[in-house]
Amino acid sequence: MTEAQPFALIEDDFADGTYKFALTWSLAGEWEKTNERSLYATLLHTTRTGIVGLNDARELVRLGLIGGGTAPKDALRLVRTYVEERPAAENFELVVRIMDAFFHGKGVPEVDPEPAAESAAVDG
Repeated sequence: MTEAQPFALIEDDFADGTYKFALTWSLAGEWEKTNERSLYATLLHTTRTGIVGLNDARELVRLGLIGGGTAPKDALRLVRTYVEERPAAENFELVVRIMDAFFHGKGVPEVDPEPAAESAAVDG
């Protein structure tokens, strides 16, 4: 069985480089099953209060990395090093962006940047 496509893919500087993050329906479902809570309610709570649980943040970054194409073992290593060993506030905006992309479909399209670079050179 293949993994469903994410609603929106985001790219962000994280850890030691730039990574893709995305939640698929099944990854979001895994989060809800593990946490026995609604991801939607968590997003609403987070955006209204600015508070996200530490485990929530950790798992959303891990699952977002997996949905973005990072191997699960590598995602776990990155999260252990760059989420668990860093100040919690460092990843707050990333966590909100991962959830927001899933719910609202905001993200970066997978587009070849070459045509834009060529037209900029011609226009400039």
